[in-house]
Amino acid sequence: MPPVLLKKVDIISALLVIPICVYVFYESGRWPILPDMGNPAWIPRGVALCLLGAALRLLYLSLKGRALFLESRLARTDRARVLWVAALTGAYVIFVERIGFIATTAPYMFGFALVLGERRWVRLALFAVVVPLAAYLLFNTALNVPLPRGWFR
Repeated sequence: MPPVLLKKVDIISALLVIPICVYVFYESGRWPILPDMGNPAWIPRGVALCLLGAALRLLYLSLKGRALFLESRLARTDRARVLWVAALTGAYVIFVERIGFIATTAPYMFGFALVLGERRWVRLALFAVVVPLAAYLLFNTALNVPLPRGWFR
């Protein structure tokens, strides 16, 4: 099967992401600045700027004729992986607020790595434990960004 050019997909994706980035940048600038926490807008603004840069680059490359391409259409295994990751992510979004960040992120990371093909149990377990704890320590402890507490914190 010949390679699949993603020019239309790249252009549409970039044109959808650009206004979202601009909106996030604008809205985060309207947040109140608390005296003991500093400016809470720098994280979403930084993410929005990075994503805006990536979207503009994607749009530029697509319009110049250097769009991304797939080697072939998604086969059964790859399509199943994409669907499993989408289902895991949907479940994660639904349950993270109810159950809590660490209690939800650990099984999500485990399932994510398992779906992507990791079969070494030690690596799966380390990945599932280290990533949520590192994210928790970074955001909740160091940056004072509250994470969902839920039933299990």
